[in-house]
Amino acid sequence: MPTPERIRIAQELHDGIAQDLVSIGYSLDLLLSDESISRQGRADIRSTRFAVDELISKVRAEILDLRLDDSLPLHIRLNQLAADTCSGFSLELKIEEVAATPQQHAEIVLITSEILRNCVSHSRATRIGINLYTVNNRICLEVMDDGIGGANVHDGHYGLSGLIERVHNLGGSITIESIEGTRIAILI
Repeated sequence: MPTPERIRIAQELHDGIAQDLVSIGYSLDLLLSDESISRQGRADIRSTRFAVDELISKVRAEILDLRLDDSLPLHIRLNQLAADTCSGFSLELKIEEVAATPQQHAEIVLITSEILRNCVSHSRATRIGINLYTVNNRICLEVMDDGIGGANVHDGHYGLSGLIERVHNLGGSITIESIEGTRIAILI
């Protein structure tokens, strides 16, 4: 059963951002029906409409993820997450059963989800690997891809910054190597 906090966040996403995006989509549809808009204008609006549809799908996936049963063991949850997020990629999974507190469990799922979304959206990878194991009574998570690299913290982009903050909040450390492909290693 998902925690009350996860359900509350899912409800807020649904009632707020998701509804706002749907409304924007309808507004774009109305613009497309305006015959006075140029051909190039229509193409630009259509492109924006597709981007909004993609965002709606991502928000709905997040809502579903928040409502999933977080009582599943971490190794099973990460296997599900990889299969759901990385269809179409060659997956190399070495995910062992580890002892994690409920907070570590929830944060590792969120961290892994963000990393995998970045791999799928930006890396141009064909292969993605996930290792989860225990070393010296600490949890080690590694996510690797064979993409173009370039995963760095940039001003105005908060994905990697958020990952680093989450890991540090758990008292962990993170290493990002991103030259030929990317490898993110987290020790908690």
